[in-house]
Amino acid sequence: MTAHNGERRHLVFDADDTLWDSNIHFLEAFAQFAAAAAECGAAPCEQSAADAVRRAELKLILTHGYGRRPYVLALHQAAGELADGARAAALHAEVDRIGEYLCARDCPLLPGVEETIAVLARRHHLMIFTKGQRDEQLDKLRRSGLHAHFSRVETPREKDTDAYRRLIDEAGLRPELTWMIGNSPRSDINPAVRAGLRAVYIPHPHTWELEHEAIMPDDRIVHLDSFRRLLDLF
Repeated sequence: MTAHNGERRHLVFDADDTLWDSNIHFLEAFAQFAAAAAECGAAPCEQSAADAVRRAELKLILTHGYGRRPYVLALHQAAGELADGARAAALHAEVDRIGEYLCARDCPLLPGVEETIAVLARRHHLMIFTKGQRDEQLDKLRRSGLHAHFSRVETPREKDTDAYRRLIDEAGLRPELTWMIGNSPRSDINPAVRAGLRAVYIPHPHTWELEHEAIMPDDRIVHLDSFRRLLDLF
């Protein structure tokens, strides 16, 4: 399937792990937390640390959404669950250090993104539709140098089918001319297609495990193995 017929498309991009690396930073932060928990005797194994973080993370998503600051809060809550007294104080101090570094990290653009976005912006209308705290995502976009290429940036709490339908209505999109581009089957591909859009799936090796699910069989979905190949499609 190709999208060449001379008509300008609306290309809607996910951000984290589609335009730039992100989840690898969370994985590295967790590895540091698990090592610190093991060193102070708070967690007998990495899985117990992972389970405590996941429990805290899932609760905080409901109240704080997705992002780096909520993840640091999850690490603190996990530290409080795993340890008490002096061990807890030491673990919380380590979480402060881990969190400061995590929140300050730049998100390097993925291969081919910078030059591909620049060309696509001359051919089509580009938007961002990505989960995460709005101020955090806008800061990452500003630091990426790509902000001038996007006419609209939306940061919904969740990217489900209803969220895509709202986007279609609020942005005045024509579904047959609109493509959602991302790395997450659960948030980028399946709900977008259920809402009537087309989609491009570009896998990332470190996609968050909670974003994994089977991609629905539908001829409106295109699978690409690299970001640069968007230029062939659009």
